[in-house]
Amino acid sequence: MPSDTQSGPSINDTIQEVQGIFPNDAALQDAIGRLSRAGFDRAALSLPAASPSYADTTPSEGAENPTTEDDMRQTRTLQSSMAATVGAMVGAGVTIATGGAAALAGAAALGLAAVAGGGVAAAHMAVDSSQSQDRDAAAARGDLVLSATAHHQEDVEKAHQAMQDSGALRVETVQRTAGVIVRK
Repeated sequence: MPSDTQSGPSINDTIQEVQGIFPNDAALQDAIGRLSRAGFDRAALSLPAASPSYADTTPSEGAENPTTEDDMRQTRTLQSSMAATVGAMVGAGVTIATGGAAALAGAAALGLAAVAGGGVAAAHMAVDSSQSQDRDAAAARGDLVLSATAHHQEDVEKAHQAMQDSGALRVETVQRTAGVIVRK
């Protein structure tokens, strides 16, 4: 016989976010660091588009994942290390296959891998610079927004404080209830 009562946890149709508008990318980066140290998970942070086009609108309003300089540095390190590792493996394989006669060729392959890794790092630095310039341009328009999902009132207060301490121009609490946005 079916029951009208539900078992298990209920689904909350209300999401509370703290949104801050930042004057530049440096202030945004500082806020991301402060929020992370305050206990916010990276999945709770996003960069919603201030005015997304209809085609770009997603459930999170065209939101992007925030990245920091540390994220980019770690990516560059990983890519450079991968290139050097591949070069070393190729060099070792060639040396073993030729009985040691091609040790010089292996060293050359390792050198090429290091050069390739440097090229990848340079390309990433250009992307980092471009991303920072894009964010600074959004800030100049007043569109550089960072959003932090808050599950409890304590989280709301922590997010407000972190964003204000980072130099946010304006900080608001936004509540979304079943698709309806209510600004507090």
